Amino acid sequence: MDDFERRPNPPGWVPPKAPYNPYDPSDLRPAKGYPSEFSTPGKLKENSGTVAQDVGDFSKLRIDMKKLEYFPRPASELYPGRYKVLRRVNYTSKFERGARLTGISLMVGFTVLGVFFFRWNDYDHVLAPFRRMQLRAKEWIMGELNDQDYRDLYYYDKARTIPQKPLPSIVYEKNQENELVHAQDGNEFVKDRFGVKHVVQAEKVRQNREETLMRALDTAQAELEKRQEAAEKKKWWKWS
Repeated sequence: MDDFERRPNPPGWVPPKAPYNPYDPSDLRPAKGYPSEFSTPGKLKENSGTVAQDVGDFSKLRIDMKKLEYFPRPASELYPGRYKVLRRVNYTSKFERGARLTGISLMVGFTVLGVFFFRWNDYDHVLAPFRRMQLRAKEWIMGELNDQDYRDLYYYDKARTIPQKPLPSIVYEKNQENELVHAQDGNEFVKDRFGVKHVVQAEKVRQNREETLMRALDTAQAELEKRQEAAEKKKWWKWS
């Protein structure tokens, strides 16, 4: 007989069964369970012969078990043909739950405080719109803002002579003490009136415009004089 020819099976030979087939009613689970249910992860896998080193190996096993629809569940003792329902046990203590909630609340609180309420520096950055949103809500609820919050919200700069918005009460009173605005005479629109510094700024703007116009006029006059001189200087052989 050729060595490469398969030998016949002995009489009475039965093909071996799988380790566990949940769909075969004759395949009963041993009383102590299958060894694969109690094998530690560090042991050799019977199908590959290599040690499971990382999470990827166990993920592959779970995927293969899901594809094969293999769910090692113990059979029910009260209801034949069914399986036991495993009870979910919560091992989290009250201290751990409280610590987790405290940590989450602190993280959320510091984040909200740093994004909406904390003033980081005097320049615009990525968190500036959130702070202005908080200041708008504060102004809408309380009706007024202090000097610093007003300057942050409306870009009010003390160095500027003309603000972008009528001065609030606090800034107006400070300017009134420094004699930068006229005294209040009972008019409800007195805060919208211009002050001394506004008049000075307007005169400065008018002076700059006049100087620019005079420079342009001088330049045009010099150009006209050059053209007249060029027209007067004619060649001696050209008759007038």
